[in-house]
Amino acid sequence: MKSRLVLVSILVLFLLACTGLIQSKDKPLRYEATIAGDPATLAGCVVKQLNADSRPFIQLYHYVFQLYPAIETAQIFAYDTRFLPYIYPSNSPQNPDAIRDYISAGPEILRDARKVMDAEYVYAFALTIKKNDHTSSAATIKGNPYMSTIAWDVLNSCATTTTY
Repeated sequence: MKSRLVLVSILVLFLLACTGLIQSKDKPLRYEATIAGDPATLAGCVVKQLNADSRPFIQLYHYVFQLYPAIETAQIFAYDTRFLPYIYPSNSPQNPDAIRDYISAGPEILRDARKVMDAEYVYAFALTIKKNDHTSSAATIKGNPYMSTIAWDVLNSCATTTTY
């Protein structure tokens, strides 16, 4: 009887540890590189292309685009709308009759910020682009492997096609 209780206790602790890992907001770094371009232009291009993508699994995400002029940085968070508060069936991507009324793709400008902010909710990826010099920027992306790869490919596409 005691061995069964110990086994059940260990399994419960293991499950609690696993759920803590799954729900964690902090994600591992997936990609990091120096790319040509301005952070605001690159981030705007990425958000525009992701919002224009018609694949249903891409449309599940709400992209928050933030600019930090004081530190010359842009950041994009991809929040899963299934886990965002105040998303109702009338504007949920799972509803086939839904109307996407998310905030526009324009940036939220955070003028007095001296450091980049952390995510508010569980996110699929966080893309940060910080200006290095007048021609290049440092880009990093954290998040789940699948969505991070898609966003990284879009960023690279934007870096090669955008004129400055």
